[in-house]
Order: sequence, then structure tokens, then C-alpha cells
Amino acid sequence: MLLDTEQLNRNIAEIQEKLDSGDIPAAVRIAARLSNRRLVDIISEAPKETALPFLEALGPVRSARVLSYLLEELAVELLQELNSEFVQEVFIEMEDDEIADIILHLPEDERDKYWALIPNEYKDDVEEIVTYEEESVGAYMEKDFLTGFKDDLVKDAIDMLSKARGEIDNTDYIYVINEDDKLLGVVSVQELAFAARNERLENIMTVKVHVARVNEPAIEAARLMKYRKFKLLPVLDLQDRLVGVMALHEAIDLLSEELAEDFVSISGASAEESYFTPPKDAIKMRLPWMAANVFLNLGAVAVISTFEDTIAQVAILAAFIPMITDMGGNVGIQALSVSIRSIALGEVQIDDVKRVLRKELSIGLINGLALGSLFAIIAYILQREPMIGLIAGIALGFNVIVAGVVGGTIPFLIKKIGKDPAMMTGPVLTTITDITGVTIYLGLSTIFLWQLLA
Repeated sequence: MLLDTEQLNRNIAEIQEKLDSGDIPAAVRIAARLSNRRLVDIISEAPKETALPFLEALGPVRSARVLSYLLEELAVELLQELNSEFVQEVFIEMEDDEIADIILHLPEDERDKYWALIPNEYKDDVEEIVTYEEESVGAYMEKDFLTGFKDDLVKDAIDMLSKARGEIDNTDYIYVINEDDKLLGVVSVQELAFAARNERLENIMTVKVHVARVNEPAIEAARLMKYRKFKLLPVLDLQDRLVGVMALHEAIDLLSEELAEDFVSISGASAEESYFTPPKDAIKMRLPWMAANVFLNLGAVAVISTFEDTIAQVAILAAFIPMITDMGGNVGIQALSVSIRSIALGEVQIDDVKRVLRKELSIGLINGLALGSLFAIIAYILQREPMIGLIAGIALGFNVIVAGVVGGTIPFLIKKIGKDPAMMTGPVLTTITDITGVTIYLGLSTIFLWQLLA
């Protein structure tokens, strides 16, 4: 059956209309035609006074799925407004790792209240997950996966796979373990399909298996899954026992979050801040960076003040300073963003800095020549003074080259000393390009001052 996009959009619009008018039963009837992911978008945009009764009317089974897809902060905000009986029913329908995410995002003083609502059979697994470090593999692993023993037959594994459909999400692999839960190998569903029914798993399993440890950084495991195109990655505890799996959707979410955090950090904002951060906390996160920027920008002020006499004699020179510094910042941010993205996704390594340097030099030379020439022409048209146009164009061209090289390579240098390139490069980059652009521009203007005055 083909997806009718127009009908889909009509259904979404109808639900939003029914929610706005307070007709919750009608909204629920229409929701039966939409996926849980579509409902997530609707609930995320709906006001709380309509989202809450809509969730309750959907029932605990559907609500559990929708809440598991929501941003954790929003899911917690909604759960705190729902009655305890309904929350308990929702927890019954959730996976243990999804409940753990909810618990970890609750305020400390409310965790005991919601812990009591977790089904007893889930508590051990949830407790295990929440004890791991926040950014570790253990905190992101899932506990539902398929296992077998080396002497099991293929036909038995296929029967187990058939029974697990609908009950376990992670059914792409069967992990072969021994009596001590030590991982011996892995068999994919495709391998099962083509194997003889009376073959033992030991004879078809892959024994060289990539694994992650519960205490390792989750982002490294996510990168491994991206490189190798794994759907699942087995997770071992410190005693080498198989205790969980990391799923592809978790890896994608982790990589997406890291990229988003990096780009937020470039501007000096905190990666921990979100829409749900209270204003008081947001001010505490932003203000120190802004104060630091004041002192960093004093470098550009000091340079300009050094050329005070030149500006006093040819005042029009000051008009072009913002263009030169802003263009350097823009070019630098472009190169910076590409480098940070490539580092985050593992496309390049720290030792690739020489290759990046050559690339940014070639790009900078061409862009610098083109933009410098364009700016020289514009400056000449505005002032009818060839020397001002030439000086402004040369300064902008050189600043474009410097900005590209600095923006492209400084993340590698900062990463090499063990710091976060996203957090440190934004303010440093703009300071360097401001000082460089102003120094070249006003320095050349001073050298050719006699020509400008003539």
C-alpha cells in the first residue's frame, strides 16, 4: 500500500483541529490512522492542557510508545501531570531502558515516587541501567535480545525467532553464549535462513565479534556501529558477560545529539541548555562566555587603537572594518563547522591536520582572490579612491585565507591536547580573524597613508 501524503497531512490537520476544539474522542479515532512518530510531532506542538487528555485517551499501550519517542524532558513534564495509576500502566508497556531514561531525567526529589510505579519484574534491569555513568554504553544499552547455545539447532533458533516477533524488538541477531553468559559468537537472521535446519549454531556462527563494554563511552560505540553498519552491538560487563545490546537507533540519536551539541558550543552556548532550561540556569550558562568574549575582543580594540592616527587622518577607513572582520568570521565558521562535523563523525583523524591544511589553503586562496577583488571593486565604487579599494580588497582576501586555515585546523590542534574543540574554537576563531583582518587592513593603510592623503 502506497503512502498517500495528502491524506496523511489531512489527518494531521484534522487531529490538530479536534484537539483545538477539545474533541478528544474524535482526535483519538483519527490517530488510529497515524504512526506513533506522527503523534509525537502533534503532541510536541500541542499545549499541555490538550496533550494530557489526548495521551490518556490513547491508552497506556499507545501512550507508552509515543512517550518513548518524545524528548525526555518533555516526556517527564507530561508524566508528572498524569495520575499515578495511568503512569504505572504506561511503565508496564515500556522497555526497561525507556523507563531508565525517564527516571534519570526526573528531579532527584521525585524519583522515589516514580520508582514505586515501576513493575517489579523491571526494577532490577532499570536499576542496573541507571547505575552506569550517564555517557557510558551501559546507560544506553537495551536488555531485550536473543541468545542461544552452541549446540542449539538452526530449526530451534528459527522457532525462537518466530515466537519473539512482536515481543522483542532486537531480533536481527542471535548471540551464542555459554553457561556463564560469555559471548562465543553471533548468528544473523540471514545466516539462519540459508543454513540447514539440523545444523548446529556452533558451525555457522561468526566468532570474531565486535563488542562494547558497559563502561566505555557510548559515542565511541555509536561511531563503530556507523562505520561497520551494525544494527546491533553486543555489550559486555566487566566480567565479559553479555548483558545487553546497543541498537542502531540509539547510535543515530547519540551522533545527532553530539553534532547538535557541537554546533551549539561553537557559539559559546552550553550543550546542556535546552528549551526546558529555566531562565536562571540559562543565564548562568551563557553569561560567563559572553563576559569572556568581552576580554577576547579587547585584542581587536587594542589593535585599532594602535592605528588611531591613521584613522583620524582618513576617517573613511573605519567604515570598512566591520566588513573585513565579519567576512573573516563567516569564512572561519564555515571551515570550523566542516572540521568539527568531520571529527564528530570520525571521517577524519587528528593526524589528518596536514591534509586539512592543504585543502583550506587552496580554498582560501581562490575565495580570498575572488572576495578580495569583489570588495576592492565595491570600495572603489563607493569612494572613488583606487588605493582604498586596493587596500580593503587585499586585507579582506588575506583575512579570508587566514580564517579558513584557522577555522579548518584549530579544532584538530585543540582535540590533540585533549580539549573539546567545539567549546573552545568559536570565541578563539573570531578573535583571531578580527585581529588579523584589522591588523592587515590598518597596517597597509598606514604604509600607504601618504598615497591616501594625496
